[in-house]
Amino acid sequence: MAAKKTRIDVSAPDGPLTDNPFAALAPQRDALPAGPAPEPKEPAQQAEAWRVARTRKGGWPLRLEKRSGGKVVTVLSQVTAGRDALLAALKKHCASGGRMTDDGLELQGDHVAKAAAFLDRQ
Repeated sequence: MAAKKTRIDVSAPDGPLTDNPFAALAPQRDALPAGPAPEPKEPAQQAEAWRVARTRKGGWPLRLEKRSGGKVVTVLSQVTAGRDALLAALKKHCASGGRMTDDGLELQGDHVAKAAAFLDRQ
């Protein structure tokens, strides 16, 4: 036999709620100095600028490779400077994982069009 369900009593007197979690912060807010807000900190220096050599036909050195298990990888080669910064930016733009290799960068998935558009904009 199933146990009998008990109900929670929800009948309460009508009126405002009295438990305010922010009430303890009021004295600290009043103790703050008056005046303008502090200046925001400058963003960290950007990593070194990246450099990718174009192909002879003027395109980007992007290709698609199929790996074992049906995995697809987008490969960007001829990266000469700023590989870390470029990989981070491409991973963020394409919303995928990736890694550096000896001859270039790899992005997980088919991102040839997105990577080419990103490189054109930059």
